Amino acid sequence: MPEIEEIEINTHPIFDESNPDENNWVFRLVNRLHINTRTSTIKKELTFKEGEVPDQHLLDESARRLRSKRFIGDAHVKLVEQNGEQSTPPKVQVDVKEVWTLVPKLTYSRSGGNTHYGYGLHDSNFLGLGKTVKVEHKSTEERTSDEIVYRDPNVGNQNQLSLGYSDNSDGKAQLFSFSKPFASIRTPWSSGITIQDFDREDTLFNAGDEAARFIHNSNAYSVFYGFRFPQSTDQRTHRLLFGYDDNYDEFFNLPTITGPEPFVLPYDRDYQTLWAEYQYTNNHFIEANNIQQINRVEDINLGAELRIRLGTVNANASALDQTTLVQVDYSRAYSLSAKQLLIGEFTSSGFYGSGATTQSVNQLSLSYHWQNFERGQFYAHVQEAYGKNLFIDTPLELGGDTGLRGYPARFQAGDKLRLFTVEQRFFGQKEWLSLFHMGAAVFYDEGRVWGNSAVTQTFQQTLRSVGVGLRISGTRTGGKDDNVHNVTHIDIAYPLDGGPEIDKYQFSVQIKSSF
Repeated sequence: MPEIEEIEINTHPIFDESNPDENNWVFRLVNRLHINTRTSTIKKELTFKEGEVPDQHLLDESARRLRSKRFIGDAHVKLVEQNGEQSTPPKVQVDVKEVWTLVPKLTYSRSGGNTHYGYGLHDSNFLGLGKTVKVEHKSTEERTSDEIVYRDPNVGNQNQLSLGYSDNSDGKAQLFSFSKPFASIRTPWSSGITIQDFDREDTLFNAGDEAARFIHNSNAYSVFYGFRFPQSTDQRTHRLLFGYDDNYDEFFNLPTITGPEPFVLPYDRDYQTLWAEYQYTNNHFIEANNIQQINRVEDINLGAELRIRLGTVNANASALDQTTLVQVDYSRAYSLSAKQLLIGEFTSSGFYGSGATTQSVNQLSLSYHWQNFERGQFYAHVQEAYGKNLFIDTPLELGGDTGLRGYPARFQAGDKLRLFTVEQRFFGQKEWLSLFHMGAAVFYDEGRVWGNSAVTQTFQQTLRSVGVGLRISGTRTGGKDDNVHNVTHIDIAYPLDGGPEIDKYQFSVQIKSSF
C-alpha cells in the first residue's frame, strides 16, 4: 500500500451549532471562548506519521490514546482512500471532540461522614497545548492545602514533565518527574526520573474517629531505563526495565487523641532498591459502551497484562535489609458473551528475606458486568486482600469512601480485607440540557477488615449496607485525570450493622472515575 500522504485533523466544537438543541447564545459563547486544541498537539499523540505505510494497529492505538486524554471528549481515526482507489496515496482522517477544560474549581463532597471541599482554577488544555495547570485550595479530614501543579504530556518528542508543590497545614510536598514513556506498542525504549518529598501528619483511625496522629517526613527518588524486546509483535509486547529507588521515611510523635492506649510509632525506613522488571501486554482491545461509563466509548483490553518486578534491598532496618522486593500485577478481561464481561485483577507485593516477610499484601478482585436489559446492567464485585507484617502507617482500611457505603470513612483497619458489592445499574439515554447523561443504581455492600492493627479496632465484624444513588456524567467537560472520565455519585446508604452510634443513613456526594 502507498505511504500516507496527509493526516487531516478535524476538531469538532464543544456544541454543534447546526443542531437546534445546541444553537443558543450561551452555547455559542462557550464555543467562542474556548481555545481549540492545536493541530500540533493532536499530532503529537499519534503513533504514526505522514510518509509511513498505514497500519491499522497504529491507527486504532492512536484513537485509544486520544480518547484517554482528559482534554478530548471523543476521538476516531480512520484511513481514507483517495478517489476510492487503493493505488492512490491514502490520507488519514482524525476526528476529535472538544470539551471545556478551563474550570473555576468549586468542589464539595461528603462521604463516610467527612466533608471535603476545594476551590481554585484548573485547565487541562492550557492554550490548546494539552498541558495541565492547576491552582487549588482544598480541605479534607486530615489537612488543608494550597497546591500548584503543572503537567506537560509532550515535551519535545513525547516526553512527559510533572511539577507539583503543595503548602499544607501540616507540612509541604514537592514533586518533579520527567520521563520518556512507552507511548506506543512499538516504542523501542523508555526512561525517567522522579523526585518526591513531603512533610505531613499521618492519622490512624478507629471506627471513623482519629485514634493516633504522628509526623511523617519522606524523601524518595527513582530512575529507570527500559526497552522493548525485538521479538515483540503488535499483538504481544514484551519489555524489560531496570531501575534504582531510594526511599527515606522518618516518624516523630505527636499527642494522640486516645489517652490510655499506648501507640507504637512506625520505625524509620531508609532503604535502597536495585530492581529489574518484566512487562507483558497482549493487545486485544474492543470498544464497548455502558460498562463503567454512561454512553461513552470504552476501550477494554481482553488480553492479559502482566508486570513482575524483582529487586534487592539494602536498608538501615533489619526487617528490610538484604531482603528481596517482589511485585506482581496481573489483569485480564473476559468476554463471557455479547452481554457479559468479567474483569479480574491480582496484585502482590512485599519484602522477603530469610524466614521473614515484611509489608506483604496479596489482593484479588473480580468484577462482573451483565447487561440484563437494554439500558441496565447487573454488577457484582468481590475483593480480597491479605497483608502480613504491614508498616504501621499503611494498614488496610475500609469505610464509606472506599466501598462500604453507609459507614463513616476509614471505619475499619487491619491487615485482612474482604468486600462484596452488588448493584443494579440503570444507564439513561437522554442528554439533559445538552450537558450531561444520567444514571442510577440500587446497591448492597458487605465488607470487613480485621487482623492486626496498630490501634485497637472497635468493629472488626462483617458490616452491611443498602442504598440508592444517582450518577451524572458530563458530556461537555474534560476529566480530572487521563484515562478516566468524571462521574458524580450522589448516594444515600443505610447501614444494617454497627450499633446505634452510627448514623441511620449516610448521604454522600463524590466525583469518581467510573459508574
